[in-house]
Amino acid sequence: MNYITEGFEPSNVLKIFEDICAIPHGSGNESGVADYIENYARERGLFCLRDKLNNVFIRKDATAGYENIPAILFQGHTDMVCEKNADSDHDFLKDGLKLSIKDGKYLWADGTTLGGDDGIAVAFMLALLDKAEHPTLEMLFTVEEETGLGGAIGFDCSPITAKRMINLDSEEEWQVTAGCAGGNRTEITFTLDRDKLEDGESVLKISLTGLAGGHSGVDINTGKSNAIVLMGRLLAVASAKTSIRLISLNGGGKDNAIARECFATFAVKDDKDAAYAIAAEVIEIKKELSADDGGFLVKIDYVESDEGAITVEATEKIISFMSCARTGVLKMSNDIKGLVEYSRNLGVAKTDSDKLCLTFSARSSLEAQLDMAVREMNMLSALVGADCRHYARYPGWEYQPVSPLRELYLDAYEKRFGKRLEVCVIHAGLECGILSSKMPGIDAISVGPTMFDIHSPDEHLDLESVLNVWQVVCDIIEKK
Repeated sequence: MNYITEGFEPSNVLKIFEDICAIPHGSGNESGVADYIENYARERGLFCLRDKLNNVFIRKDATAGYENIPAILFQGHTDMVCEKNADSDHDFLKDGLKLSIKDGKYLWADGTTLGGDDGIAVAFMLALLDKAEHPTLEMLFTVEEETGLGGAIGFDCSPITAKRMINLDSEEEWQVTAGCAGGNRTEITFTLDRDKLEDGESVLKISLTGLAGGHSGVDINTGKSNAIVLMGRLLAVASAKTSIRLISLNGGGKDNAIARECFATFAVKDDKDAAYAIAAEVIEIKKELSADDGGFLVKIDYVESDEGAITVEATEKIISFMSCARTGVLKMSNDIKGLVEYSRNLGVAKTDSDKLCLTFSARSSLEAQLDMAVREMNMLSALVGADCRHYARYPGWEYQPVSPLRELYLDAYEKRFGKRLEVCVIHAGLECGILSSKMPGIDAISVGPTMFDIHSPDEHLDLESVLNVWQVVCDIIEKK
């Protein structure tokens, strides 16, 4: 295999990462990567356990002189968010990623997400197994983190002996993460009873593209706009101007990604009134967008449709729900400056022949706020006659004021680079919450190299940062 990262260090980490990128590994499709990890362990004669979910656990005993150093558990997830640009023909079920290096220092995938979240963790963990000196190392590779942390929830932690854990699912080198939000998914389903198009009705298609997108936790407070939410706004102004009948609404790809694109078709008799109302609202929206969303574009086209349209009343219920369901940042923390405490993201809108599903992801560091999110969705859906289903609830990870492992990492980084890192609590979800609840008293931190625009096709990995974090992690395990 020819490696595009040839000449960059750490070469072993980057080559493993490229191997992983060549294996399709979207959420629910991690068996190929599990095979790769299992073979890696078997070739080295290491203890390896693979469960029915495709979680993999590996243990390597301490080397001579390190027998009395406490074991360390490293943990990361094997799945990636599969997002691509509209013009990409990439098939995430069978195609490996096409990698490129830009500006001599960033690793990208062409037209798709890179999967640095969390493939770089997998590469780190496997490469650590080849170190010559270390305490007992335990490696836990989990699945389906991006779709509800299913692997961490389902893993039997009884084989784990370590009382220290380094999660490698953070994306900012200059921070050590010491706490995170919990979350909950909600699916709202509208049943669509369709009628044939009426005489004099035209079918308009709105295409909303060009938004930056991003992670629905980390990026929720950056001002990046949500394409589905904006589409609801455009449909609302059209509906206020003249009667419309919705045919389809499709946008976003993952509930934990801020939607970059959305497409809607609807039947209308007063087509010019609807188009003018939408065009006028687009002008206003452009005034509000952040610089990240400079590619924002809305097109209105006349199209043919063989599908029937739902009633005006049913359309108005859907638009009302989209307009009234609160999204984005809902509350900032009173205790930690700059921390989002509570948010909701409308990540996916999908229309089938007889139903429209809207998928939301709520996050909060407080369980009571997640309870409130559930109640709010229940009440709103009841008002418009939609079905409401909640799933994939996961706990937050509470900040611990005393952490010897955290101090060890901070000291190692400062000794090597002369800089004291920040300690933070994040609004994104991490598996640390679930694993800590299963292993009470474990001392845990989350670290990782710098990545940008994760969960979007603009995702890229800072190669210099990979080396920096690798060196610090190696310093920790080689310290007697």
